[in-house]
Amino acid sequence: MESKLKVRYVETRAATVKHARGAGPPVTLEARLSAAVRRRELGVHFQPQYEVDCGQGSGVEALARWTLPDGEEISPTVFIPMAERIAMICPLGAWVLGHACETVARWGRLGGRAPTLSVNVSTHQINERFCGVIDRILKSTGLPPAQLELEITESALIADAELAIVCCEEWRALGVHIAVDDFGTGYSSLSYLARLPVDRLKLDKSFAQRMTFEKKTAAIVRSVLALGKEMGVAVLAEGVETEQQFDLLERLGCQQVQGYLLAKPVPAEEARALLIIPWGARLAPMSRPNHATARGLHAA
Repeated sequence: MESKLKVRYVETRAATVKHARGAGPPVTLEARLSAAVRRRELGVHFQPQYEVDCGQGSGVEALARWTLPDGEEISPTVFIPMAERIAMICPLGAWVLGHACETVARWGRLGGRAPTLSVNVSTHQINERFCGVIDRILKSTGLPPAQLELEITESALIADAELAIVCCEEWRALGVHIAVDDFGTGYSSLSYLARLPVDRLKLDKSFAQRMTFEKKTAAIVRSVLALGKEMGVAVLAEGVETEQQFDLLERLGCQQVQGYLLAKPVPAEEARALLIIPWGARLAPMSRPNHATARGLHAA
């Protein structure tokens, strides 16, 4: 998925990044991350999300990015777990939330469609203090609460379901929306899902990537879409990378999609530009059924 990143796989406890010759002893990658978070040296990219039926951009997901001074990009699969281990995930998460809210609020002041902003919440942020952080950020940035969606994973429910439910109810009272991320991989009890004040299910990318050649996976996707419909919540499929995957999701009645087929995570202004035009209008003409063309999903 991170095809353009030079992903550094490290044993993070022992990993080091060398200083230039003569500049001093080696410094651990963990120490550099801690310093980068304190100095707010990380970045945020935004990945657009689209409505299946019309191809219009409806939201963006904020994703943290870390580039070293020498230009090397460290994958989030490396530095996010590292931030959790060194107790820096809460300040990192708060900074990402604030930066993303300010960015999307600025888009609103410039006019045009107001996209939903989705921001991931770490298990470590599910506590009694985070509600105050959210409230302060919304007030300071001016982002309408209804535009913000906070994503928790199923693993958060497993870790402490009762706490997660209480915290989500407090966040929801602020006016923000709640999504369950990576849905289908955490093995959480559906009884918890019934109690959670959830507005959207984000189907894990592994389902989109396997459903075109695994009948059982396609059946699970169909069942999740039916569950969402019965619960009255939207379902977004993550990790859509091919036309075949998109076509099947469309046939199954999926409402929203996100993935490299439609748009990769990009800097803020590029993301805003991508949201303005239906994603299909950016594609070369293709020989597809007329109903897709009529819906504006592909260029004529």
